[in-house]
Amino acid sequence: MKNKIQNLLKQIEKDNDINIIFAIENGSRSWGMASKDSDFDVRFVFKRALNDYITLNPVKNVINFAFDKDLNPCEAQGSLIDMSGFDIYKYLKLLLASNPTTIEWLNSPVVYYGDNNLPLREYMKENFNQERLFKHYFSLFRHNYWEFIQQAKAITYKKYLYSMRGLLNAIYVYEFDKIPPIDLRMTVEEIKALIPDNVYKKLQEVIEIKSQGLERDVILRIPEFDAFFNIELQKEYNSFNSRKPDVEVFNNYLQKQITNT
Repeated sequence: MKNKIQNLLKQIEKDNDINIIFAIENGSRSWGMASKDSDFDVRFVFKRALNDYITLNPVKNVINFAFDKDLNPCEAQGSLIDMSGFDIYKYLKLLLASNPTTIEWLNSPVVYYGDNNLPLREYMKENFNQERLFKHYFSLFRHNYWEFIQQAKAITYKKYLYSMRGLLNAIYVYEFDKIPPIDLRMTVEEIKALIPDNVYKKLQEVIEIKSQGLERDVILRIPEFDAFFNIELQKEYNSFNSRKPDVEVFNNYLQKQITNT
């Protein structure tokens, strides 16, 4: 499948007159939560020729593609391969803001194309904004829990895991002031002492269920998770490191990328 994805990316480069800096997996396959029927969430960062930026006509800063099992273009919903790419300007602005998605792209262990080991990877490990990263992850948790569990007509293991991942990553950032591991299992083990035993045991069970391909089964509410979520929603988090990234570091990297065509 990697070769097929690489060929699709090469065609996307050609058809859109762009250069892909790196393309990675950013989903269950990189989080250590893949099941047999998991789709492929391919994310990439691209740049255009310098002249494309020196224009009054705005260029697309996000491009999306999706393909079915026969590699024919299709809608993203229900696709086998879902692809989304950010222009280098958009990507760096989000990374500067310590957006978790863009940080995860830098650290994904599944690389399809190019190289995500940018100089900014090591820089962000020591210079991310703790408060912003925490709030991004906590917001993901709160949104997923509200929309896909509290307000949902059909609840699944997958939605519980997505909510849990956001919360555990937020706790990790707050307690350790470090970027969380990409692999959810590693995060769980590292913060085991910070979560109730019944939540830990149930989480191990649910992760195993997902690995068996049953994550979309409609289920009843999970009381252990709900109780834990509601306790965390009532807590106050207000002690953060004041550190933040230096915009000039990003400007220097951007200028090198754009002028190196």
